[in-house]
Amino acid sequence: MHKKKVILTFIGYYLPGYKSGGPVRTISNMLDLLGKDYNFKIITRDRDSLDSKPYEGININQWNDAEKCKIYYLSKHKSFLFTRNQAQSTKNKLTNPQSLRTVINNTEFDQYYLNSLFDFNFSVKVVLLWKLKLIPQKPILLAPRGELMEGALSIKPFKKGLFLTFTKVLRLYKTITWHASSKYEEAEIKREFGNVTKVKIAMDIPDFNLPKVERTHKKEKGKLKILFISSITPKKNLLFVIDTLNKVEGDFTLDIYGPVKDEKYWRKCLNSISDRIKDRITYKGVIPNDKIHTVYPNYDLFFFPTLGENFGHVIYESLYYGTPVLCSDQTPWDKLEEFGAGWHFKLDQQKSFVDKIEKLIGDDIKEFNDFIKGCFDYISFIKSNNLLSNNINIFYNFFETSE
Repeated sequence: MHKKKVILTFIGYYLPGYKSGGPVRTISNMLDLLGKDYNFKIITRDRDSLDSKPYEGININQWNDAEKCKIYYLSKHKSFLFTRNQAQSTKNKLTNPQSLRTVINNTEFDQYYLNSLFDFNFSVKVVLLWKLKLIPQKPILLAPRGELMEGALSIKPFKKGLFLTFTKVLRLYKTITWHASSKYEEAEIKREFGNVTKVKIAMDIPDFNLPKVERTHKKEKGKLKILFISSITPKKNLLFVIDTLNKVEGDFTLDIYGPVKDEKYWRKCLNSISDRIKDRITYKGVIPNDKIHTVYPNYDLFFFPTLGENFGHVIYESLYYGTPVLCSDQTPWDKLEEFGAGWHFKLDQQKSFVDKIEKLIGDDIKEFNDFIKGCFDYISFIKSNNLLSNNINIFYNFFETSE
């Protein structure tokens, strides 16, 4: 029997966590779809984003058997490149479980799979160790997960620009292979690292097993129930949502779901709400992934003017539950209007967002039934694409990675 390749996967946060957004769902969905083709071993943090305590019921700093994979939950204070003990003893260099280097060297695998460019602990460290030949010289596949999109780079631009310059001078990423989720992300990668950069394209895998829910909510003419669901950070652009709604005439409500990851930005959002609409906006807190089916179907519109998404699981989920999407042009969902499932505009065209919302407020249930059908048609189109074969192929046919 052919031995399945083992993919050593690094991701900052993973299940049972849910507060860090799309990458967790991407990897989980990938395991569901590719579990019969590959074995996955995942190295991640021992806690969720924003949490101060580890998950309950896990074994920290050792491998855990999970459904379709093995997971190594690395403790917060034990993710160093090296430890004092390792510097003192050759034996400890090989056996001490306290460093990322040791975990990697004690693990059997065939390829690395990194799910960030900028995460120091779960991407940069691995590349540095690999470059210094301190860990096995196996092929590296790196998925930047939208971090190289111009909107994402506009957040903390000096720090990110300095890092990118540093990596180019050291040719740190010269021989790795990149995973882009769309032709747009491929262009972003090549813009930064050159046209000869090896890139494989495979769309992120959405959750094809979302619970099916009968949509009972009915759009009322003259009213609009708007949803924002995402992490509250500058990249997701909630401030633009509020600033736009400050300019809208007509009856609407906005419900906000998602973890507050940037308190300063959140306060700025709250302070920007005009007195005229403050009673129409409600923060609903964090919604676990297994409860999202109770949210999306209750709204008329998902408003998501993000600064950049390499995929956008929240957009897929909204369409899946029949809620049309109003977003920026910084996502790969470029057929929203073609399918009658939503609209996307450039962020410097705020009036277009305002006008569209005011038009939707006046629409009745008949017009919204057409949008709902468009959402379902777009989802059917996505499911018919070559998702499985493309994702299987990203782990094949690497160039030689050693120099």
